Amino acid sequence: MGKIDMICGLLTGAVCVLFYIGTLSFPKSSIGINPRAYPFVIIFSAFALSVTLIVRGALKMRSEKGPRERTLPRGKTAWFLAILAAGMLAYALSLESLGYIVVTPVLMALTMVLFGERRPFKIILTSVLVSIVLYWLFRSVFRVPLPRSIIW
Repeated sequence: MGKIDMICGLLTGAVCVLFYIGTLSFPKSSIGINPRAYPFVIIFSAFALSVTLIVRGALKMRSEKGPRERTLPRGKTAWFLAILAAGMLAYALSLESLGYIVVTPVLMALTMVLFGERRPFKIILTSVLVSIVLYWLFRSVFRVPLPRSIIW
């Protein structure tokens, strides 16, 4: 696992550097937040996490003794991951036509159910409230237009 963590960390760090270079060509804006601000926060966070992953991988490689058996998710976990991947694909395909505020709570509820949450009230309340707060945050604070739906 240590070697895999280091490889994933290095790849993620390289992608972050490429994305950062890509943001250097963004235009400067005199109103609102600079278009580079939000991508920079995401890129910086991802880069910091990739460095953490590299360090964690190096520490794991030191402590590992002997070869370990490599395993992929099996059984129920594999099905949950496949369902979640299909849900994310459906989310991406339907986001433009149905709108952010309609499809985001559905994906969030699916994710909560797959990760073990069973209380319907908590699933509905959390997915709807988080979606509305994120919508407001992107529209008002970051001034990023999200796809609107028929009802919103």
